[in-house]
Amino acid sequence: MRPVMDNCKKFIAEFPVNSAEFFSAITYAITELYISMHVLDLEANTAFPIKTNEFIDKFMKNADTLQESITNIMVNLACPESVETIKNFTILSTLPERLKNTNVISEIFHGKIHGWSKAMFVRIGDEKPLRRVLYLVENVNEQMTKLEQEKEKTYKDSLSQVMNRKYFDDKLALCNSQAVVMADIDFFKEVNDNYGHQCGDAAIAAVAAMLHSSVRDSDSVVRYGGDEFLISFKGIDHEVLKSRLELMRAKAEKIQLQDYPNVRITMSFGGTYGNGTVSDMLSFADKALYESKKKRNCVTLVPFK
Repeated sequence: MRPVMDNCKKFIAEFPVNSAEFFSAITYAITELYISMHVLDLEANTAFPIKTNEFIDKFMKNADTLQESITNIMVNLACPESVETIKNFTILSTLPERLKNTNVISEIFHGKIHGWSKAMFVRIGDEKPLRRVLYLVENVNEQMTKLEQEKEKTYKDSLSQVMNRKYFDDKLALCNSQAVVMADIDFFKEVNDNYGHQCGDAAIAAVAAMLHSSVRDSDSVVRYGGDEFLISFKGIDHEVLKSRLELMRAKAEKIQLQDYPNVRITMSFGGTYGNGTVSDMLSFADKALYESKKKRNCVTLVPFK
């Protein structure tokens, strides 16, 4: 039944007579915004392509299951540092729980071909249990480039040249992460007291440069406060995290401050690994750091539960 439009303003048009053709044209126009678009039937384990290409078709046809096809596509679209993140995001068996209280979930990842991209699952209808979802991949490289430029102006700490606390509060706190680490300089107060605040500033700048050079583009380093730093890791497992933090700890020992040759720096690290928002994982990382501070110059890791 066509809606009654008698009381609508003149610029609000009625549906055209051939609504099927009308909505088909709209659908085609919308697909121009996306790299790919598929309707996934979770019950039948099938995918209906609305927009695709030869690259995507190749990996779909080489798979035996719907899950394998989606995983194949995304693993081959994503850069190495984003593979684990996007694999976790595209686990179909967890979609009913993740879409329980929302209609859309998304994850931004770094792609090999299009640069920054965004994968999305959109609920179709209100069937329970969840049956159909729209799976889309969008090119967001332009938006992400602008965001990076914005971050440079607003969210960079002037001393350390890494992200500042405002960036954590505004952007990072609610982001999903696979590991969160807190780190600080051992006996930093003594450095300030014995050598002055300029030496302390030099130590902070040197440590921040070391931390920033030790992580990937998909990770974030934040000067959380004073000599304390927060690091958020995307798509990293426990063993890789442990070895990376031990490497950072060793690098800190080798830092030499040009104007303060007698100053020796060590750092303590406390982290948690799993899957959650940065803000939720922070308290676990903070407790792990507290344990490390009892010994100094060490790494403590705990699972996020």
